[in-house]
Amino acid sequence: MIIRARLIFSDRLPDLTSLVAVFSLLPFGGSLPAQPVDRYSLPLDREAPRGVQTVRYSVGNGRPDEISVLPRHLAFAKYQGEDGADDTAEEKKLGRYDFYKPGNTPDDGAVALLPKNKSTSAAVELFEIPKGSSKPEEETASYCTSIRKTSKDLAKFKQTDNAFTTTNTAAILGYYHVSRALGDICEIQPAILRTMDIEQHKKVVKLAADLGIGGTVRKSWNLFNKYYANPKASSVAASLFTNDFQQIYGALLKNTRGEEHYDEWLRAGNNLSSVQAFRNMADSRPVAAILGSSQFTPKNVQALVGMRDMSELILLDYLLAQSDRLTGGNISDFDVVYYLQDNQVKHSRKVDSVPPGATQVSVKKLTIVDTDAGLVNQNVFEQKGYLNQICHLHPDTYNRLLDFAQRWKTDPEVKAFFHQECTFSNGQLARFEKDLLTAAAIMQSRRNAGKLLLDLDLDEFFKSVHS
Repeated sequence: MIIRARLIFSDRLPDLTSLVAVFSLLPFGGSLPAQPVDRYSLPLDREAPRGVQTVRYSVGNGRPDEISVLPRHLAFAKYQGEDGADDTAEEKKLGRYDFYKPGNTPDDGAVALLPKNKSTSAAVELFEIPKGSSKPEEETASYCTSIRKTSKDLAKFKQTDNAFTTTNTAAILGYYHVSRALGDICEIQPAILRTMDIEQHKKVVKLAADLGIGGTVRKSWNLFNKYYANPKASSVAASLFTNDFQQIYGALLKNTRGEEHYDEWLRAGNNLSSVQAFRNMADSRPVAAILGSSQFTPKNVQALVGMRDMSELILLDYLLAQSDRLTGGNISDFDVVYYLQDNQVKHSRKVDSVPPGATQVSVKKLTIVDTDAGLVNQNVFEQKGYLNQICHLHPDTYNRLLDFAQRWKTDPEVKAFFHQECTFSNGQLARFEKDLLTAAAIMQSRRNAGKLLLDLDLDEFFKSVHS
């Protein structure tokens, strides 16, 4: 009996009251019913059912196959393309990349693997094989140098690393699906779950040393030698390794193209409230009063787009407990053309796609490229109280936030989705739940008190222009 009690109470000797309470539930001579095994707890179980398809890649030498998982989609979310077709296509493209397959195009799965050489956190960068060449049996430092100069990066494999930097697999996967749940906001790129053989990853770690990569990212690369010395006893045993400790896992995400540092926002440092878009967003007056006119001008369009970008950046980073957005270089933008057509405001990154004669303006639009520093450290946006300063929000974003929170409370499949597809630990699920329900309550309270205006719909604002 004492042995059974010690198992129940996780090797702490229970007090008498606790023992009586437990044993009173047991039939004479019986035992506690077996608890269901959570196959989605960490370290990662590669064979746990996930997604709509698991793609396998042969490693050789008797090592287990690596996998990637093409994820399920949240039924209520807004994925890109008709019925999410565009996001699905990008996920499948990511799933085709085979780290070891010989060949000469990404279409047949062949990619070059390079160690990330800039910024802070270690990652494996996937580069296109240059036309007219084939991938060598094994990448060398000279080959990596040549590829980086002549080819383009396609994707990154980023894994948890929270010693010198803040990189978290669950955050990367979470940002993708949460952005779609809120209506496809902040231009987040698709990402899928991916594993990599430890012995193969060691070669990339060695390449980082051979290339003489320095700075903080070098410290991040060097950590893997420590982790691999004794994976089971390492500080990242659960958040980096698969449960057989023969592979690591991470997120494989599409590379963003054509983005630049959002200089105006980055100059604010860790005080976003000094940015004009923030001041507009925190202005309690109706947006028409803030802008002064409803003309379809670059100034007005930029102001509206900036207000929406700012409010949605704050909301998304609050939900995912972002800790690294304001520490330098982690806010990006690209140029977008907005134009009037068929009584709607449309936009495109390609100028030549705008119909001839259409009224058009070019503005800067936010894109969040860095999505890995969430759910593990302090929530900077909570600390700064930015959420309570949002006075303007897009109506679809607001409605989707409330719907998301309600579904989280009433539909257990929503929580299970983030546990299974995004590798949220139980602790991360609890943290995200708190932030999601708090954000929904704050926005609804501000809306009911007349402090939140849902007036950032460009079609609605400019309807007098194109009516």
